[in-house]
Amino acid sequence: MKISVILPAYNEQDNLAPTVERSIEALRERFEDFELIVLDDASTDRTLQVARELAARHPQMRVLPNERNLGQGLSQLRGFREARFELVIHNGVDYPFDFRDLDKMLPLLDEADIVVAARTSRPGYTVYRRILSWVNRMLLRALFPLRLSDYNFVQLYRRETLQVVGDVMATSAGFVVPEILFRARDLGYRIRQTPIEYHRRQRGVATVGNPRVVWRSFCDLFAFWWARARGRTARRPRDSASRR
Repeated sequence: MKISVILPAYNEQDNLAPTVERSIEALRERFEDFELIVLDDASTDRTLQVARELAARHPQMRVLPNERNLGQGLSQLRGFREARFELVIHNGVDYPFDFRDLDKMLPLLDEADIVVAARTSRPGYTVYRRILSWVNRMLLRALFPLRLSDYNFVQLYRRETLQVVGDVMATSAGFVVPEILFRARDLGYRIRQTPIEYHRRQRGVATVGNPRVVWRSFCDLFAFWWARARGRTARRPRDSASRR
């Protein structure tokens, strides 16, 4: 089994090296082959230089710099398109998901096309981020027919699923992944979730709760909801040849 790992990075010079080392150690024990795709989102610190130095030592790494800052959402989408192996997963460069926990997710692929990691807790979250996360979950559960306890952490995909889902409308960090999940559900793909521990950031500053990022995410959410309500998103069943 082979896996592609997507790591969007913006100003993560202090986190990148330890995350790459931990990732490689965990992945090497679980897969016959893997790739780490680091997407530098026009960082203003040494992130890109650190990534290239690491790639010179680790042949499993690919470094893809964005010409301009695209944001986490579009960087993730670019990573998904670049993935070469049968399984695809993404993670934060601050390593919130420990790849050793793939042991809990991989067995579910016998009955799923996407496995969702649902955080059991959110250590390090401020009151503001906890409220924001709660409001986001309630909105998603109210507006779309996919009841999950977590839409925005980490997901393990079959590459085929991402290819069939195709392009999404969203560009924001907060709604790219939920839109993929909703489109996959509409296309008949099987989605399962499992509880996974979340690991708090040790270095650097998170930007997910930035009001500008939040506003773009909510705009994407309602734009997709409106398009879906009017029948302007793909809802066709999968081809019988692609069913498992």
